[in-house]
Amino acid sequence: MKKCSYCGLENPDTAVQCGTCHTDLTPAPPLLHKPQAEHVISAEESRLWERMTLRQFAVLMIRLQALWFLFYAVVDATYLPSHLRSVREIPNSSRFAGPAQFDLFLSILRILMHVAGAVAVIAYAERLLSWLVRDWVATKPSDASSQPAVVAPTDSNQS
Repeated sequence: MKKCSYCGLENPDTAVQCGTCHTDLTPAPPLLHKPQAEHVISAEESRLWERMTLRQFAVLMIRLQALWFLFYAVVDATYLPSHLRSVREIPNSSRFAGPAQFDLFLSILRILMHVAGAVAVIAYAERLLSWLVRDWVATKPSDASSQPAVVAPTDSNQS
């Protein structure tokens, strides 16, 4: 008799699946190779992850998001040569009155805003995290308010 490893039912020796839970009763083939060892981390890295709190991890993630601002600044900077080329092609007499100069100005402004945003997010990540969770913490019910109130019977309720 084959005993099911899942439900414990004894099945006939010819059974391939358990009659109750349909668990496979055939033995698993032996492993031919040893599985690779897990990734070994250094003692310093292990101590870091043991001491890191959820708040510190959230601040780290917010600071990593600042890299997106820097990425967009680099993407916008790739368009600067074409804007500069179009400004050089304009005659000197009308150099400061066209849409090419305005496009160049907007590109430089976007780059500066992305870099300033990245610096601000990195510098004020903890304040930003507090601002993001402020409403969630304020609306979270306390243990006392989550219990239903007991109403004492009054004279009008008894009649």
